[in-house]
Amino acid sequence: MSQDTPVSAKDNIDRAQVFAVYNVYRLVIGSVLFALTLSASESPLFTNDTSVQLLVSGIFIVTSLIIATFGTASKLTSESAIFGVMMIDVVATTLIANPSTAVASGFTALYLVTVAAASMLLRRRQLSTLVAAITALAILADSLFHSFRGETASDNILYAGLLGILVFLVSWLGQITSATLIQAQQRAQAATSEARKLKLFNDQIVEHMQTGILIVSPSNNLRPVNSAARDLLSLDTASDRPAHFVDPHLAAILIDWREDKTLMPSPFKPDRGYRTLLPRFSALDDGREGDALLFVDDYTPMTQFAQSLKLNSLGRLTGSIAHEIRNPLAAVSNAVQLLAENHQMSDGDRELAEIVLRNTKRMNDTVNNVLELSRRVPPALESIDVSEWLSGVLKDFKESHSKSATLSIKGKIDEPVIADKNQMKRVLDNLIDNALRHSEVSTGDRTAALEISRGTSPPQCFIDVIDDGDGVPESSQPRLFEPFFTTSPEGTGLGLYLCKELCESNGVDIHYRRTTDGRSSFRLSLRLQREDAR
Repeated sequence: MSQDTPVSAKDNIDRAQVFAVYNVYRLVIGSVLFALTLSASESPLFTNDTSVQLLVSGIFIVTSLIIATFGTASKLTSESAIFGVMMIDVVATTLIANPSTAVASGFTALYLVTVAAASMLLRRRQLSTLVAAITALAILADSLFHSFRGETASDNILYAGLLGILVFLVSWLGQITSATLIQAQQRAQAATSEARKLKLFNDQIVEHMQTGILIVSPSNNLRPVNSAARDLLSLDTASDRPAHFVDPHLAAILIDWREDKTLMPSPFKPDRGYRTLLPRFSALDDGREGDALLFVDDYTPMTQFAQSLKLNSLGRLTGSIAHEIRNPLAAVSNAVQLLAENHQMSDGDRELAEIVLRNTKRMNDTVNNVLELSRRVPPALESIDVSEWLSGVLKDFKESHSKSATLSIKGKIDEPVIADKNQMKRVLDNLIDNALRHSEVSTGDRTAALEISRGTSPPQCFIDVIDDGDGVPESSQPRLFEPFFTTSPEGTGLGLYLCKELCESNGVDIHYRRTTDGRSSFRLSLRLQREDAR
């Protein structure tokens, strides 16, 4: 470190601490000298003038107390202030030394301590060297003065010279030690700063990852590491606070993984979320019941990608179906219609013709639904005012259907949702038509009700399409959204499958449920706009 190198704030703090230690040493020396002066004023260790001894001890004590009281002041820890204190200590040590034994006595150690302290505290080498030079000159001058007066032996001059050399040696070693310590401190500060930056960098990366990261304790307590984890699992907790692991699906997956760590977990949908999640685990130790890292990814994009590949393949297939099936069906349907116009046809033949027409229409509807799946485009997500949008859906439905129907809307939500209006309208058209058909079969009336409500875990919008039909048997509910599965002899089995596919593309959950009064309902769970922004 060169003499012109600026001193950092940390260096000033460390120097102040060293100076404080040295000041305690000065206070102790002053107190000891004061006590010895009062108790043994005729001791050969001191001069015969007790007033000088008391003066010197008083200087030590008073200056030490001043420095201790105002030690935080920058002026008291400046280069000039420290240099002044060192000069006071050199002069004071010279005054209290016995002229006959000054060089050989224990007071020489005080000189060395002062010089060593100066080399540690003074950042400018010139000043610390100057302190050493003044100390050596003071020792030599004091020895010469008393030698000329015949108060000391002539050999003391040689001892004084050797002591002066020792003073310079101590100063040189102190300067080297100080420079080495400063460099080590600077390296430590640089390493600490780099470590702090690296930690901040890593924290920023983890926090902004789309993958949720959590720590799972042996008691199944979760400690979210980043915001993605709290969002995906709908955890209402700060990142530094554990939350109880309440989702049964993920808890079961964790139990299986703890039993067999080679197990590949399956995707699941949490009770408090609308997205399908893919968990991954990593043990933090070798123990079976130790902490584990949990990584959670939104499985929806992967599902959408797989669905896109499926639809591309389906599109190529349905293109061939359109030519190979629709054209023959049209020919068969036209031929049967022409035959039915023959008035000479018997009633039995006419009934057979109607059966053929119904089934050709059913086959044509099936082909149209398959083509509908192949023509799907990615959803154009937008903000939707639910109440206004549903009113328009019901109005368009009534205008496009000749049969009269009783449709109602109950409930309201002020927050907008995120979805594709057109695609979700097709879903509702299908569900409303299905509800009207089943209500008519059971009650004779074409009635359906739409109920709007708000879910809280996580915040979302529920749209229930309710009918008065007999409902879906419990044994058939697991297969309700499978393609070509239907409980109606007139159905194609593709309507609900199409609804399921459109809902998944929009990030909307659809499932069958019973209302509190026992009616059948298909519930849509739509994302709120503010939740999607997270």
